Amino acid sequence: MPIISEHVHVERKPKLGGGGPGKIPHKRGYGGGDDGDHDRSKDFSSRKERLRRYRIGILLCIISVSTLFICLTLAYVFRQNLGTWDPIHRQWIRDWRALTLPYRQLWINTLILLLSSFTLEMARRKMAHQAEFAALGIVPIKGRAEVPWLGLTVLLGFGFLAGQVVVWNGFRSQGLFLHNNPSSSFFFILTGMHAIHLTGGLLALLYAAGGRLLKLRFDSQILAVDATASYWHFMGGLWLYIFGLLYFLKG
Repeated sequence: MPIISEHVHVERKPKLGGGGPGKIPHKRGYGGGDDGDHDRSKDFSSRKERLRRYRIGILLCIISVSTLFICLTLAYVFRQNLGTWDPIHRQWIRDWRALTLPYRQLWINTLILLLSSFTLEMARRKMAHQAEFAALGIVPIKGRAEVPWLGLTVLLGFGFLAGQVVVWNGFRSQGLFLHNNPSSSFFFILTGMHAIHLTGGLLALLYAAGGRLLKLRFDSQILAVDATASYWHFMGGLWLYIFGLLYFLKG
């Protein structure tokens, strides 16, 4: 009797999660309990590194400006006591004439600049708090209207420069120009150089204040304000130094 063998074909179903064609792709997570902020630490370290580089640049700038004004101070004191040589009488003639400074306007300018340092520090702290909330993923609830500290700083900076222009125009109306007298020359040089360097910081703050119009990232605004704040405070202290120099050593 012939033996009949049956080959039974058994179809195997693919196992889920196995290595066969029916494998379901495994979704990789960012680690247990990660809520999607795995790049924030990198962003923070990158922002911290950029801020460190900016502060080094500001420090070098402060050193160079300080060196410049130290040299101007030495030249101011030396020229005040030197005079000019008279070849006819063969003697030194003191040609330094003391200036009558417009103290009222200069004090107003000083108060404006010091107030701008206060508003800038408030703006820096406010932006630092906003950055801390953003790092934690918290959106602060806005209640009453917030003070635009950065915008006030920019306005005060322009106000200081406008006040300096008023002082310069007052000297010009008296016939005192850059080359009239050594005392007036040094006044225009000292105050003018300070105004030029202050304008550089003011442009940086104006850049940060116009962040929405320029479509800047908030990190870029924070870095601009934080780095410029040290320079701005230095310019305030430098102005006090110049004012004191002109007041006590006017000749």
